[in-house]
Amino acid sequence: MAGKRFCRWEPKLKRLLFPALLFLAGCGPSTGQRAVTPGDLPPIARDYRARIAEWARGFYRDPGALRDAALSDPVLTRDSTGRLLWLVCLDVDAGPGSGGRQMQAFGFAPGYVSLPLSRAGSSVNRADCATAPLTWRPWPGLHARP
Repeated sequence: MAGKRFCRWEPKLKRLLFPALLFLAGCGPSTGQRAVTPGDLPPIARDYRARIAEWARGFYRDPGALRDAALSDPVLTRDSTGRLLWLVCLDVDAGPGSGGRQMQAFGFAPGYVSLPLSRAGSSVNRADCATAPLTWRPWPGLHARP
């Protein structure tokens, strides 16, 4: 008798358990990257260029010798930790004494800045500069004080 009672519930049980099992097995809705668009995050802070210039003055041995610098326009991205941020890349020739041509990645979000050598939990890095669709602009005044 108990077996017959269970059989009546079996189809309902399958309908409830099957989606849950698929989700647990990784076949459910994707929780990975999704496309990001402007409006998903407030505009980048107005002082982002000044922050990058300040970082460069402290990082490079002779910031006055920096030449052929270019800065990318901010691109909205999601880093591998899932954080939504603005990616800005710096491409600069630091001269032979400071390592030559270098690419640096910066991440900006409200209340958050990811700078090279002090990432604070963000995984934004130089590789993001190589893979993101970037628009570059010359930055001849990088070494000048704002």
